[in-house]
Amino acid sequence: MGNTFGALGTSEGDLYLSNGGTDVFFDVLTLAGCALAVSAWESNLVLLFADGHRIGRGTDGFDLNELPWTATWPAEKAFLLRAVDLAMTCHGWDLLAYQPPFAHDHLRRYRAMVDGWPGPVPVRASAPRPDWTVPPPPEQLERCPEHGIYQGMLGCRLCDPTLQPLPE
Repeated sequence: MGNTFGALGTSEGDLYLSNGGTDVFFDVLTLAGCALAVSAWESNLVLLFADGHRIGRGTDGFDLNELPWTATWPAEKAFLLRAVDLAMTCHGWDLLAYQPPFAHDHLRRYRAMVDGWPGPVPVRASAPRPDWTVPPPPEQLERCPEHGIYQGMLGCRLCDPTLQPLPE
């Protein structure tokens, strides 16, 4: 099983990652995003990375159009691109307990997808979308003393032994 990262409206193909690849992808995006997030929307996106894929392994889909974009979506997209760019510099990778051999390629492909994405298109959500203009609860933004990333709802993803990546 694995997960598909997509973006309706782009010419780029979907990015399909194994469960282990998804764990690595979210690890490196969490490290980068936590270093950059300032606004409520940005913090909520990074919390999606921090908590993402920890429940429902192998049954998740991640389409850009499903994020709760606001009227300032171009700035939100720019933040996502900055986070991917920072992750591509190996920011914080020294904190990982493993070497992520395929992360650069996955990030490069995802960046191309995000960069080519023309903006939100209406999607019929099966559940109400969260309001990411509202700051997350302060306890979710507490940082792990060892890794410096958001604890999220489930604790530090890098301290979680169940998230040691499976072979990609």
